[in-house]
Amino acid sequence: HEIPDRLKDVPTSANPRFFDMVEYFFHRACQVVEDKLVEDMKSRVPNEEKQKKVAGILKLMQPCDHILEIQFPLRRDSGDYEMILGYRAQHSSHRTPTKGG
Repeated sequence: HEIPDRLKDVPTSANPRFFDMVEYFFHRACQVVEDKLVEDMKSRVPNEEKQKKVAGILKLMQPCDHILEIQFPLRRDSGDYEMILGYRAQHSSHRTPTKGG
């Protein structure tokens, strides 16, 4: 599994974008587990087909299916107001309930 070139500097960047960090760690996790997933497959198909199936499943899981962004004002104890920005993303709708954070 290859980490895209545009993400290769994420670990050393002083202030990477949040989405870039999420993408980088997804690809890094794929590198860590891909061989183990192929090894653990119980089917009797050739190893090359197992690799293709695992790669296909990982590609299916990668895109974010839904993103909700919300902004709301918050009044601090000091009387100051601050705008809070929050996100909710859902991945892997191929299997429910969906995962997200």
